Amino acid sequence: MWWGLKLSIVLVVLSPKCFCSAKLEHYFELDFQLMTQLKSYSVHLQSHIGLLNRYINDRRARLADMGNDREEYLGNPVNSYSLLHRLHFDWPRWRKLMEKPLATEQITEMRELLTQIPTKQEFMNSTREALDFHNKQNHYVEENKFQLRPTESLDIALYAYDHENFEEAEVWLNKTLEGHKHVLPQQKELYEVISPVSKSQIEDLYEKVQKMKRVD
Repeated sequence: MWWGLKLSIVLVVLSPKCFCSAKLEHYFELDFQLMTQLKSYSVHLQSHIGLLNRYINDRRARLADMGNDREEYLGNPVNSYSLLHRLHFDWPRWRKLMEKPLATEQITEMRELLTQIPTKQEFMNSTREALDFHNKQNHYVEENKFQLRPTESLDIALYAYDHENFEEAEVWLNKTLEGHKHVLPQQKELYEVISPVSKSQIEDLYEKVQKMKRVD
């Protein structure tokens, strides 16, 4: 039930037993290509936004020139003509631009790249390897080398939960919640996009796991 909520791509600590190095190199390159497409998508949107802002700034400058006497301004036939021209021509064109699909080339390229992502089984294997590695390190992850994001520790928690390892699930859910406490304000919006579940859902699952542990 919870497995279907997981992210498709998560960078975790992998051992050579999980994938051959060539496949890992391919996935590393794939991750880079996806990032490149996202950057291209961002540049395209920024260009679009820049165009909109230039028009908005021009309109604001003209409104500033109008002064406080709107009646006098509109009483000038040239100004009233300019107003009607904008309403008749400018705004319908802006509406069409707003309806136009954006960055379709980047979206198409990303869609094609996503056909190469790891299979569900490969991802499950990598999660198991990361969990096994952590356990061999006496339940201690070297933060400087293997620091995981809340979304990544959540996936390990969900893996443990799906395998009815509620003790491990509790440990990793706790790590996830601790990670959320240290998310910077500017990162919160980002996590709302990439996190498969909300913080409140994580808290609910954490409470559920604790109850199931007590039953056991």
